[in-house]
Amino acid sequence: MVGPVNTAKNIVLIVDDEPIILRLATAAVADAGFRATVAENGVAGFECFVMLQEEICLVLADVVMPAMNGVQMAQRILAINPAAKILLMSGYSDPVLQTQGTIEGLPFLRKPFLAEDLINKIRFVLGIGAGA
Repeated sequence: MVGPVNTAKNIVLIVDDEPIILRLATAAVADAGFRATVAENGVAGFECFVMLQEEICLVLADVVMPAMNGVQMAQRILAINPAAKILLMSGYSDPVLQTQGTIEGLPFLRKPFLAEDLINKIRFVLGIGAGA
């Protein structure tokens, strides 16, 4: 689609409780040359990050999830790796999102999104590609 990514850290960890989002995001990042690893909630996402952090270039996480929401997971990830790249996403309204907590400065992508918009945002967050 947009061209492969040539880097040792090329895994995008996708954390969402919606199977359709996991499938769509996995296909989009694979088409862009990334490898994808998925988790269905924040607890599993954090555990996956701990195991694979040397290979993960970005964590794409839904904000509203059971067990541990995306903001809580991001806080835990940043506590052990302040340089981690995290992109939050949600289809919920701003009032609902405000109840989940916030992390100032984290990039955000509103659902629903096009695969191209997702990849462009990932590349922007990573500082690669034409838009960086």
